[in-house]
Amino acid sequence: MSQGPGRLRRLLVRVINDDNVDLYILALVAVAFTMLGASGLSDVKTLSSVVLALLAWLALSQIKSRRQLDELGKAHRPNPAALFKSEFPADLIARRAASFDMLVIGLTMTRTMQGLTTDFPRILAAGGRIRVLVPDPHDDTLMETADRRMAHSLGAGRVKQRILTTLEDLATIQARNEGRLEVRVLSTIPSAGFNCLDVTSPRGLICVQHYEFAPRREAGPIFTLTAQDGPWFHHFVAEAERMWEAATPVPAIEEQAPTPGEEVGAQ
Repeated sequence: MSQGPGRLRRLLVRVINDDNVDLYILALVAVAFTMLGASGLSDVKTLSSVVLALLAWLALSQIKSRRQLDELGKAHRPNPAALFKSEFPADLIARRAASFDMLVIGLTMTRTMQGLTTDFPRILAAGGRIRVLVPDPHDDTLMETADRRMAHSLGAGRVKQRILTTLEDLATIQARNEGRLEVRVLSTIPSAGFNCLDVTSPRGLICVQHYEFAPRREAGPIFTLTAQDGPWFHHFVAEAERMWEAATPVPAIEEQAPTPGEEVGAQ
């Protein structure tokens, strides 16, 4: 018997704290006056006043609900600053080294090759696949355009030489290692830089760098998407694959060698 009042008190507290308490009261009042009207204990004038009051209460409840939904939407609205960055993710090199299937697209790939000369052979030895795509270095007009996509202009000649050096390094890796290393050149400037890592697996990741015109620092924004990001992840993966399909296999290394007098001091 002593537990009865305590249980009732807890029930009342739970009802009062419920976000829908106004709707519960509205429903109880509506049921009560419906029964009074049906039994003839309440006149039409009283019932009309009660109905108008209930409608006003219902309208206020709807306003409250809409405000709560708006606040909830604002709380879950993605913050562009959280997605777009001015630098590459700190773990990108480690993720790239640990990947099994990789498609890398860029302008000269100088920095990429510096970090992957040891990782590429290991990935190939494990049976992985590596695809590399760069602009065609033999298109002088293309090299001039590529130079305008860099934070610090090198001149079309040096951009060309950097790409040729990258192709030579890749050809050396191909010659010394068995495995699936494919290299292609594109007849246009890539729309962005891409690191597509294991994109067909649940742990897939793609890092995209927007190639802005004449950037004053690292071109941006830079953003990373995972397989859990759904449509936009697949959108950028598909774009990278379209560029790969539109490119042509790189010529033999002998055809890539610089001609006499051509600059060879790539940085």
